Amino acid sequence: MELFIWIFLGITFGLILWGGTVFARLKAVPVVEAGAPKPTVKITIIIPARNEEENLSRLLPSLQCQDFAPFEIIVVDDQSEDGTADVAEANGATVIPGAPLPEGWLGKPWACRQGVSAAGGDWFLFLDADTVLEPEGLLNIGYLSKDDQSVHSICPHHRVRAPYEQLSAYFNAIMIAGMNAFTVKGTEAEEIGLFGQAMFLSRTNYFEVGGHDAVKGEVLENFHLSRKVAEAGLNCRCYLGKGTISMRMFPAGFADLVAGWSKGFVSGAANTPKSALIGISCWLSGHIMAVIALTFLPQAGSAVTIAVGVLYLLSALQALFIFKRCGNYSFLTALLFPIPLFFYQAVFFRALAMKKRGTKVTWKGRDVA
Repeated sequence: MELFIWIFLGITFGLILWGGTVFARLKAVPVVEAGAPKPTVKITIIIPARNEEENLSRLLPSLQCQDFAPFEIIVVDDQSEDGTADVAEANGATVIPGAPLPEGWLGKPWACRQGVSAAGGDWFLFLDADTVLEPEGLLNIGYLSKDDQSVHSICPHHRVRAPYEQLSAYFNAIMIAGMNAFTVKGTEAEEIGLFGQAMFLSRTNYFEVGGHDAVKGEVLENFHLSRKVAEAGLNCRCYLGKGTISMRMFPAGFADLVAGWSKGFVSGAANTPKSALIGISCWLSGHIMAVIALTFLPQAGSAVTIAVGVLYLLSALQALFIFKRCGNYSFLTALLFPIPLFFYQAVFFRALAMKKRGTKVTWKGRDVA
């Protein structure tokens, strides 16, 4: 029995370390040095918005006080039922009333495409309405235009406030790892994805890859667009948003959080590159096994007890390192990592069961696959 326990602990240790390599090269958007000349590109910011009155009241003021001003700000009002258009106009944005969904299109791709039709800039920055830019955020993003052979995407830093939002920790981490951009291979990895919350690319590259017309019917259009980018011979570049852009996800409550993560996480897993999926699976398995190892303690000797404690502490420290780069998650969330870990498992398998049954998930007043 003791031999089995030591083999189990050895495998757990290996999975924790090996799985952690998918986070080996986490990097944020480079911060522009003080006094550096401003970029010369004209950036059109395009914000698809459906019932986003509250979120826009935070995002748009953050855009108006940028050190590097955007060329224009376009809000596509996707048939909202609240004051989305009024808030956008009051904050100086150009509002495009969204046309009804054409056959074969989903809401976000269609809204983004309408925004492009009205855009006059030479670079497009697509932003989700629940994001907020730091005062020098657009300047930092603008400097990415020096690499005009790439499509740049950013995962906003998650601003966690309510206790239930701490449960998003593993979802955030796995979303980042799923881009396959932060492994030991870095930018040399194959099948690098794109974050959907903030995407920055030139007008030329947008139309070269087919734009949102090429992904019009996809729930997670960012995954599919990354493939179009690769097919066009361009690069996908991913960054973390700390110091540049942040977001608060699902402030409406626990049910909103569950529905939001259920919306596309199973589809996201299906679209994740195999190498990243293997790494993520190893990482999750290592953390799960570290929790299972706690059941050995009642019958363990002192050596096994120490080994189990070391594995749990290693998992907690690794979680803390990763979670803090995803958002302002608390130390306790990492220390008590089994709670958000098993919440992730519960939501994932719930979403998988719903997908198999063909159950629709409602989001922003619409049913999505």
